[in-house]
Amino acid sequence: MDGRNAPLEIIQTPPLKRLFDIVASAIVLVLLTPIMLLLLLLALLEQFISPAARGALFYKETRISQGKPFTFYKIRTFKMSALEKANGNGIVHTKKLEHDFRNLTIIGMVLIQVYLDEFPQLFLVFTGKMSFVGPRPTNPETYAKYIARGNRAKVILKAGLTGRFQTHKAIKYGLDQEQVDMEYAYFCKNSSGLQIVVHDITILLQTALTIMRAEGI
Repeated sequence: MDGRNAPLEIIQTPPLKRLFDIVASAIVLVLLTPIMLLLLLLALLEQFISPAARGALFYKETRISQGKPFTFYKIRTFKMSALEKANGNGIVHTKKLEHDFRNLTIIGMVLIQVYLDEFPQLFLVFTGKMSFVGPRPTNPETYAKYIARGNRAKVILKAGLTGRFQTHKAIKYGLDQEQVDMEYAYFCKNSSGLQIVVHDITILLQTALTIMRAEGI
């Protein structure tokens, strides 16, 4: 069924999905924290050696989830000079920067390949600002463009760390992001909390496989 036919209304996160987000994000945070501390130490070492890499360890910007702004965090993978050049009206389109590795720090090149620059978002999942699975959050400018085009997934669903589109786009399946996200919305609208959690676990396992192939998401 075409997910575009899903009704335009906010889909609330079922309690079981929220519980899964809390427990799973806590477990992953505990497991990954030693690795992330090592990577952050290496990032500090790179900054000591290379002036071009110097700057804040974390990058933040305003993004939108279900029509509401929140502060979004990532580990900074870009050189500050690249971020400053790309900054237009306070908005940086980071995906464009990723296509040129000259914009990245050495540690940044590693992080984006295995998705670990998104590590701080696990705290956002834990606190309820995001969910593990859902449409990726966008900045206000891009969000407005989505709405103008009639796209609805980012309006009715809580933003997620990953989703079916993210697990497949690197393999070039030719999927339409809005359609895939709306199919997930339709599934959430018509399924039990347990069914949604099982579906989310499947997507997370697919995400893990994509990360292990170092394809980026």
